[in-house]
Amino acid sequence: MHNQVPSDPIQQPATPAAAPPPFPPAPPQPFPPAPGAGPQPFGGPVAPGQYPPGWSGDPFAPAPKEGTNGWAIAGLLTTFLVSGLVGAVFAVIALRKIKRQPQRGRGLAIATLIIAGLQVLFIAAIIGVLVVDERRDAAAGIDDVVVTELKAGDCIRDFDGSSAIYDLPTVACTDPHQAEIYHVYTFPEGSYPGTAQVEAESDKRCGAAFEPYLTPQTENMDIYYLYPRDAREWRQDRSISCIVVAPSGTLTAPLTK
Repeated sequence: MHNQVPSDPIQQPATPAAAPPPFPPAPPQPFPPAPGAGPQPFGGPVAPGQYPPGWSGDPFAPAPKEGTNGWAIAGLLTTFLVSGLVGAVFAVIALRKIKRQPQRGRGLAIATLIIAGLQVLFIAAIIGVLVVDERRDAAAGIDDVVVTELKAGDCIRDFDGSSAIYDLPTVACTDPHQAEIYHVYTFPEGSYPGTAQVEAESDKRCGAAFEPYLTPQTENMDIYYLYPRDAREWRQDRSISCIVVAPSGTLTAPLTK
């Protein structure tokens, strides 16, 4: 008779076989991982005083606006057609707008400011010359008189009868002068009789009025007369001014007194 170990009445169930994976395993990597490489957490905490990682490039600039700035164009045109000061204001507005919204026209605006500045300098120079001339004439006792306000006995510093005359420089008759008004005649009221008739009447009256002043010293002097040349001037003034002019040298005494 053999002794037998009694069997365990409670048997452990056999471990079932592992189920096959649903996908085949990944093939081995041909290269080992880089030293220190490992999974990085996403959105992990950031140390104080630091900025989270992100795009490091510059922000996109706004797209330039098409065309040339209208204020720049208007400024340049206004400078030539109206006023340099107004054009300069438009140019400043254009530069401010172009700075906020990139657009063509900056060169036009700068050119407008330069041209406007030159215009201001030019006008200032003209005013300065006129002021200096006026002060010089005033210091010399010269007074520019409009031809319609001339009267007999006025002495004229210099006279040029080759072009239209609107005013004449009068001086004291004891100062050196070239000409003198010796007679003034006013036509009667009425419509303009025409240039030919006015010239004929002026020649006759100025010739007759000079006879009392005719001397050996004055017989070689020239006689001129100023008269209304058209209906517009006739409506403003119907008078003629008779002038005796020394062709060479100057006079230092009045002829009619």
